[in-house]
Amino acid sequence: MKVVFWWNIPCAGMIDVLRAYAQSVDPSAVVITGVLSRKRRTMGWVDGGKLFSSHILIEDDEWGSRGMELLDLYRDRFHVFNGITYSKRMKNLIKSAAAQGIRFCNMCEAYSNLYFGPRKLLKALYIRCFLPLSVRPIARRSAGVLCLSGSAPESLRQFRRLGFSKQSIFPFGYFTAQNLDFPNHETEDSAVHLLCPGLLEKYKGVDLLIKALHLLEGRDLRPYVCHITGTGSQEKALKKLVETYSLGERVRFEGVLDKEKYNLLLTQVDILVAPGRVEPWGIRVNEAIGRGNAVIVSDKIGASELILRSGGGAVFPSGNFRELAERIAYFLEDQGQLQTAKERNRIFRSHIDCYTQAKVLARILGQMTE
Repeated sequence: MKVVFWWNIPCAGMIDVLRAYAQSVDPSAVVITGVLSRKRRTMGWVDGGKLFSSHILIEDDEWGSRGMELLDLYRDRFHVFNGITYSKRMKNLIKSAAAQGIRFCNMCEAYSNLYFGPRKLLKALYIRCFLPLSVRPIARRSAGVLCLSGSAPESLRQFRRLGFSKQSIFPFGYFTAQNLDFPNHETEDSAVHLLCPGLLEKYKGVDLLIKALHLLEGRDLRPYVCHITGTGSQEKALKKLVETYSLGERVRFEGVLDKEKYNLLLTQVDILVAPGRVEPWGIRVNEAIGRGNAVIVSDKIGASELILRSGGGAVFPSGNFRELAERIAYFLEDQGQLQTAKERNRIFRSHIDCYTQAKVLARILGQMTE
């Protein structure tokens, strides 16, 4: 059966897989997205417009009319919707497809809870008790769901609670075809360079990284520099923590870098550290594998499964900065271990190539439509 993919925006972590699907698996496949959101553009994403011949763009105010027209035009196809209840425009299309007997499946992350304190409890209650009420009617009509949070058991269990059968839940993830092969340049200081990119928010766990680095002080390890990029509500508190621990010579807050400066920084990086307390996936892990960096990642980040498969780094228990410190020390103690991890990721990157993943996607959709 021919396929139509619906995505809210041309997501950098999925659009290249969909492009590869349309180019190498089924040239008749159609990919429909909205335009790049304003929020994504402020984060440095570039709106490239129409990205390939079978890519159809819908402006934000056209989803109610143009979206329904396209759903009707391709009613004889199998539709893959990026979402279940979010966004509202996607939910409206899903409900319309279900009402018309159009065959479809869903493709989305498990619902994550990035809040803390009372808001975390309220969202946990919503996900556990109220969300299933709106999702189960859709799940009954859906051919299945691709879990973009990978194969974490808690994510798969969540989709079971939302009404999907065990046989209709398929782990997947995010993958990118960006040019990631940066030559690694020896730095004048001969230090090991660590990178922690992204937002400076509590769920990203940057405070855990700083606490871990503090535990390394006084140990006989190779010199290192830790680069922290991005901005966010925790920025002042994190800088204060670095000052308290006297890590100013070790830790550099780089701020928000433009593409040229960020790419220059990437040429120095040896180890990516992704210390997030919880994240649905974490495309920066893919990117680091593509660059041939070693990766140290929390086990509550979906993409941690890639490092377990590649052997190109280490996974530590979420929130445990003492274990994080030991993982970092392991690579600072032994240059050979660091080089081995880098080489393993360079070998593994072919497994997360977008054309490879397009074939995986085709196989899953084939199982759904049997």
